[in-house]
Parts: sequence; structure tokens; C-alpha cells
Amino acid sequence: MSQSRSITTRQSILDAAVAEFWAHGFRGASVRDICARAGASSNAITYHFGSKEKLYQEILDRFAALQLEQTQTALSGELRSPEEFEIRLEMFLTQLLETYLDNRETLLIALREFEQLPPDSDNSAIRELIEINRSLSNFIQKAKDRGFVRESVDTGMVAGTLLDRLINQARYAHTHLQFFSVTSLDPEYRAYWVRASLGLILDGMKPRAQPAQQRSKGEDDAHRTHS
Repeated sequence: MSQSRSITTRQSILDAAVAEFWAHGFRGASVRDICARAGASSNAITYHFGSKEKLYQEILDRFAALQLEQTQTALSGELRSPEEFEIRLEMFLTQLLETYLDNRETLLIALREFEQLPPDSDNSAIRELIEINRSLSNFIQKAKDRGFVRESVDTGMVAGTLLDRLINQARYAHTHLQFFSVTSLDPEYRAYWVRASLGLILDGMKPRAQPAQQRSKGEDDAHRTHS
């Protein structure tokens, strides 16, 4: 088999496996059906991945790495201004939402893993989701340290809220279209949703204006004396 054909077959199996694993779960998806969907021979999974278990894990590992790459691109490095903080946070929301929408079935598989997670599990998809939450929380903490974010803000809660909104936008994209006639699958609405969500979060984090200093009792007394 030529190298280019091998790469094509491998990718076809990955794409077919995502569809089968999402439709039937890990246990319900059969090697035969995956290979048939991919147009590959029945031993192709063993040849390219070693086993169905390793194929499943590679799908989750690839998705985890893609999420982390998008996160690092947007959130790494120092912060120099409130404007940069907002721009990079918007980039993070936009890129990760697009990644989730482009890989929606894989996202749903990863979420199913999370929902069924046994206490002693060590799953790459879950580890990376935790790492993304940590990276976002640290990024907001940087802004907090620079005075761009109000001191009382709980960075972990803000990070969790943003990630929940992102995941649910992708998770229910088709439902939103059916019931609300809008969906983040539409690039124009997606851009609006990112800006609106960012506005809600930022308005809640911005430092509040300090109240005017009250005049001292002596100043008040002097004012009354001369009035």
C-alpha cells in the first residue's frame, strides 16, 4: 500500500469510527461496520491502529490535542492591556467554538465519556478539558493581577461558565435551530453569540468605579459654619 493511500485509508477509518462510536457507543460499534463505512478491508483497523480500543483512544487523544492547541494559541503569554485581554478572550471563544462545531460528534463522544466516568478513570479527553479550564482560569487571573478584572471575581467560576456556554452551544446547535430558528452553525450568528457572551462576562468582571470619597466630619462642620 502506498503511503498516500495508507494515510487516506487511516483518515477514512477515523471519520467512520467517529460516526459509529457516536451512533452506537464504544461497545455497540463493530469493527466490521466501521470498516464498511470507511470502504476498507475488515483487517484495516488492526493494521492501522492495533485494535478497536486503540482506535477509540486515538479519536479522543486527537480531539484533546486540538482543543489544547487552540487554547494555548489564544491564552499563552503576558497581558499588556485590558483591550488585549478582551481580544484574546474573544479569539479563544471563537476558535474553540468553531473546533467544537467542526468536531461535534467527537465532542459528544467525549462528553459521554465524562458523564460515565468511573472514579479511577484516566481519560485524555477529560484531562485536557480540565487543563483547558485551568488555562482559562489562569488567563483571567493574569488579568485580575493587572487590575483588568475586579478583585472579587472568582476566576474558576468564570472559566467554568464560559466553557459550559461554549460546550452547550455546540452540543445543542441543531436543537437551537429547530426551536429558536438561530444556531451557532451559522457563522453570522456565531460571531454575534461570541460577542454577546463576552459582553455579559466582561461586564460582570470589570472593576467597578470607586465611590466618591466622603468629606470628613471636620470638612462638613466647616461647611456648615460658613453656610
